[in-house]
Amino acid sequence: MTSLTKVFSGDSNVMAGSVVLKESGRFYSVLKPLMDKEYEELLWSGNGKESTPTVVYTNTNTEDAIFLERNSRSFMERSKRINATAEYLADMLVAHPKVGQVYYPKYITTAEYNAVKRSADSGYGGLMSIVLKHKEAGVQLFDALDICKGPSLGTNFTLSCPYTIIAHYDELDWAESCGVSRYLVRVSIGLEDPEELWAVFSRALDQCH
Repeated sequence: MTSLTKVFSGDSNVMAGSVVLKESGRFYSVLKPLMDKEYEELLWSGNGKESTPTVVYTNTNTEDAIFLERNSRSFMERSKRINATAEYLADMLVAHPKVGQVYYPKYITTAEYNAVKRSADSGYGGLMSIVLKHKEAGVQLFDALDICKGPSLGTNFTLSCPYTIIAHYDELDWAESCGVSRYLVRVSIGLEDPEELWAVFSRALDQCH
C-alpha cells in the first residue's frame, strides 16, 4: 500500500492511493476476493455519477486519474532532485551547533535502510525530522521557518509540521516516554535550490536559543 497523493503526484491537486497484491504472496488468495468484492472506484470523475464497485482498479476517464498520470511523468526526475537536496540539507543540519538530532536514514538505522535500497546510488528520501539541542526551541524553529506549513508531507515545495503534536496531541507525555520529542519538527523537501533552502533554515536557526 502506498500514498499517491504525495511525491508521486507532487502538485498537491489530487488525492489517491494504491494497493498491489502479489500473486505469490501468502495472503493473496484471501485478499484478492475481498478486493474484488469491496473495492470502490473513488477517483473523482466530475460527472455527478456515484461510484460503483468494480474490479477494474483504474479509471483513466476520470479527472483525478488524468491529473495523477500527468503529474507522475516526472516522478523519477523529481525524486532524484529531492533526494540530493534533502541529503545536502541534512548534512548541513547535522553540522549545525544548535541541532541535537536529525532523524534521516543517512544517520539513523542506516544499515537497515541500505539493505532495502533499490540500488547503491539511490538516495535517502526527502523526509527528515529535527530536534534541537534546546528541545523547546523547536517551537521557535517551526515559527521562524519561512516555508509552507502543513500536515501532508510530500510536495514539489518544502513543507514542515510539528509532527508529534499533530499525531499525538492528547498523549505527548506518552510519546516522549517512547523517545519522540514533542518539539520535533518534521520536514519534507521539495524542488527548491539547495543553497537557497539552506539559507532559509539557517536564518530560522539564528532565531532559536
